[in-house]
Amino acid sequence: MSLEKVAVIGAGLMGHGIAQVVATSGQEVTLMARSDESLARATLKIEDSLSKLSAKGRIQESPGSVLKRIKTSTNFAKGVSDADLVIETVFEDIALKKKILSEADANAPKHAILATNTSGLSITVMAEATNRREKVIGMHWANPPQLMRLVEIVKTKYTGEETFKTILDLSRRYGKETVVVNKDVWFFLAARAHSGWVFEANLMYLRKEADPAEIDAVGRYKLGLPMGPFELMDFIGFVDVRSKSLESAEEILKSHPEFEPWPAYLTAARRLTDELWRPMTRKGLSGVRTGKGFYTYPEAKYVKPEISQKLAEKIELVEILAPAINVAAWCVTHGVGDVASADKAVRLMYGWPKGPSQLLNELGADNIAKALRVKQERAPDWLRDYYELAPLITSWKS
Repeated sequence: MSLEKVAVIGAGLMGHGIAQVVATSGQEVTLMARSDESLARATLKIEDSLSKLSAKGRIQESPGSVLKRIKTSTNFAKGVSDADLVIETVFEDIALKKKILSEADANAPKHAILATNTSGLSITVMAEATNRREKVIGMHWANPPQLMRLVEIVKTKYTGEETFKTILDLSRRYGKETVVVNKDVWFFLAARAHSGWVFEANLMYLRKEADPAEIDAVGRYKLGLPMGPFELMDFIGFVDVRSKSLESAEEILKSHPEFEPWPAYLTAARRLTDELWRPMTRKGLSGVRTGKGFYTYPEAKYVKPEISQKLAEKIELVEILAPAINVAAWCVTHGVGDVASADKAVRLMYGWPKGPSQLLNELGADNIAKALRVKQERAPDWLRDYYELAPLITSWKS
C-alpha cells in the first residue's frame, strides 16, 4: 500500500516533529491544530530545525524544498480528506483521542490508516471508536521525533497484517529503528519496561530512603544516563502527564480490564499518583514549566541541576535497578515484547547505555532476586506483590 499523503493532528512538540520527518522523507503532509497561532509557532520550529540539520549536513535537500511539502490547516475534515495516513498526536486523554480518531474515520478516505502516537493508552479502545478497526495502529515515536531513532509499533487484536506491514515499512523509510508490541497493555513495552526505574525511584523517595539528588546521582554516574529519573520527570512535566494518564486508564479499565493485567502494578501506580504525583500537580510543582518540581528552575527555564558524584555512593545500583529489571522481565514473560525488543526500546527511547537483560546479566540474577526479596519483606501489604520475582528472572537463574 502506497502512503504519499499524511495528515498529522496536533502541532505540539510531537506533532510538528513528526510532520518534519514525514516531509523530509518526500511525503506531502498536512499539519493540523485548533488555531493559526499554534500552526505558525510549529512552522517556525520546523524551519529552525531544518536549518540546523541542513547546516550539519544531516539532510541533503534544502529546508525550503522540504517546507513546500508541509501544509497547515485548522479545518479538520478538509485536512484529512485526501490522506493515506492520519497520525494523531494530541494530549494523553482517552476521550479526546477517541473523538479525534472517530472524526478522522468519518472524514478520511476508506483506505486510510489511522495511527496514534499515544505513549500508553489503549489503542483497542480507540479502534473501537471507528468503523475501520483493522486499519488502526499504534505508532509511538521517541521524543523529539526529528532526532530520536525509535518508533514503537503497537498492534491490537483488530490490526490487520497489511496495516502492520505498511507502518513497519514506512517507519523504516523514515530511517527509524522499530520495536513491535504484541499486546495492547498500559504503557506498551518501552514506557512500561522503563517504568520500573521511575516507580522505584519515587517509592524510595516516598519511603524517605533517599532524596532526588541521591537517586539522580546513581542514574548519572553509575548507570550513565543523560538524566536521572527526577531530572527527567521535571523536564517533561511527568507528574501532570501521569496523573492524567491514570484517569484515562481508570476509564478504560471499566470496559477493558485486560488493559492492565498485573494488579500489583496498577496498585503501585495508583498509590504513587495519589500520594505524590497528583498532590505535586495541585501545588503547582509540575517541573520546569512551573519553575519548581523536585528541583527549582529560575524563570521556568531548564537549568541542569548540580548533583555531586559523591551522592551516588549512598545507594547500591542493584537496589534501584532490581525492580526496574523485574518490570521489564514481566513484559517479556507476558508476551508484550521479546528480550531484544525490550532492550532496544529502553536504550533508544530513554538513552540507556544498556538494556534490562544486559544489566541483569551484569548484576546477576541472584543479586536481583535478593534485592527484590528484601524489598518485599519490608514493603507494606499493598506493595508486596509488586516485588514478586518475575518468572523470566527465575528461569534465567536456573
